[in-house]
Amino acid sequence: MHPKEDIFYEARKFNTIELWKNVTGEQWYDADWQIKNTIRSVEQLKRVIKLNSLQESEIRRTLTVLNKEGKEALRITPYYASLMQADPFNPKMLPGEKSKKRLDPVFWQSVPTPANLLFPDTGLEGAMDEKSRSYGAAYQRYPNRLALFVAANTSCASYCVHCQRAKSLNSCANVSHTEINKGLFYIGYNKNIDEVLVTGGDALMISRGRLQYVLEELSRIPHIRVIRIATRVPVVMPMGITDELLELIKFSANKFNGGPDKYVYFMTHINHYHEITKDLAIAAKKIRNHGFTIRNQTVLLNHVNDYYKTLALTFTRMFWIGIHPYYLLQCHKEKGIVHFITPIQIGKIYMKHLQGWISGITMPKYAGNIEGGGGKVILMPSGHDTFHKEFDIDDKISESYAMVHTWDGKELSKYEALGRTTYEEFENGVRIMDDFIGKKGVFVPKLIVVDNNGRHIETTNRTKLPKFEKIKKSKLLEYDVRDKGMPLTNPVVISDEIDKQFKKSNYCKKRFD
Repeated sequence: MHPKEDIFYEARKFNTIELWKNVTGEQWYDADWQIKNTIRSVEQLKRVIKLNSLQESEIRRTLTVLNKEGKEALRITPYYASLMQADPFNPKMLPGEKSKKRLDPVFWQSVPTPANLLFPDTGLEGAMDEKSRSYGAAYQRYPNRLALFVAANTSCASYCVHCQRAKSLNSCANVSHTEINKGLFYIGYNKNIDEVLVTGGDALMISRGRLQYVLEELSRIPHIRVIRIATRVPVVMPMGITDELLELIKFSANKFNGGPDKYVYFMTHINHYHEITKDLAIAAKKIRNHGFTIRNQTVLLNHVNDYYKTLALTFTRMFWIGIHPYYLLQCHKEKGIVHFITPIQIGKIYMKHLQGWISGITMPKYAGNIEGGGGKVILMPSGHDTFHKEFDIDDKISESYAMVHTWDGKELSKYEALGRTTYEEFENGVRIMDDFIGKKGVFVPKLIVVDNNGRHIETTNRTKLPKFEKIKKSKLLEYDVRDKGMPLTNPVVISDEIDKQFKKSNYCKKRFD
């Protein structure tokens, strides 16, 4: 089968997995059953994936430390867990993805590892502090749009290990009525606001009554033109997308609206093509059939998707099922997740070499969310050089810091996108993870090594930049190649050959009005 026909990742059959060997299809496709049976312990996890005694004990140790810090770190829906390969430490990947140097991408995203306890120094910039820009449940850092937090982040069906918001052991999924009503009041008060992001946590994991109330109240506010529903339910629990839920959203968002219909769209979160399954496609089709568009924010994650081919397949395949790539986001610089950060220069190189090789509409904007309330900074590379610098982004490893200008006029003279470490801490951390994984060369965090005075020494794992020739890109993207390593881009050059084939084809004889 041609790779463009076989677009879905095939999960393991649920009843071939020990933990669910007696589960019926009716149970599996019931969202309530999925929620009640989420994986929350290592005992459950080791009946789903292969773990040796060291891996089991190290995951337990990680969870224990995080629990003592007041954090709940493990929650995986059965559906999402079934996307993990049986042996996540020796995954089978597509050619060109360096399988021997990878772990399963869904495992990395959903199972806490000792890496989450390493490298706590996140550098000079402060972490996200939503309370510093909030009124009630409304969080704002742009003139015309804001986020309305309708649930605590513990409401998510599955927890993402790379999430910048740590999950509290207090598993209450509700933001108080007062906080939500204060947020709604502020939205009505500030007439500059025309778009509201309904989020949490997960906007679709709250009660139907709460969701209906929020949407109906937004429908009353005349200056609100757009409502964005933020959810990962289609990705981690697609059976949770029902016609009943979608009808509620469609009706409630315009119930009391006296003007033109408010535009409602979904924002989801796909990081790897292993998450693009037939079940996700069915959920996406349901959403689109109810008149909603779907956009996606992918996070660029070291160890997960920071490969040229992986990004290309993820962006194109999600678009083929009706989900529009919107942003490729730089991973947040937060304690416990800095091992997921890819240097911005690498992200720019990937985006540069995807341009023209995949459809423009499948190319998301590469952006970084600047800590301290600066908002998004666009990181897209350009093929247009007005300063005649005479070197390309591919030619030289950049500094580990940059001058950053935000949309609202802020200037950060030496913004660091990577976490910090010392030589001793780095070597110890890599040794811990090499032992955990069972081989070297898989755990390759990119960190700024500093001395005792905080001065830069070097950046780890940055000895060379990825290089892309035409033939290499054609091979990675599985294009048929003709001359000079290029796929066919001009039919005129082979018109004689094509004419002969056309005359033999059925198209030569077909007629139409």
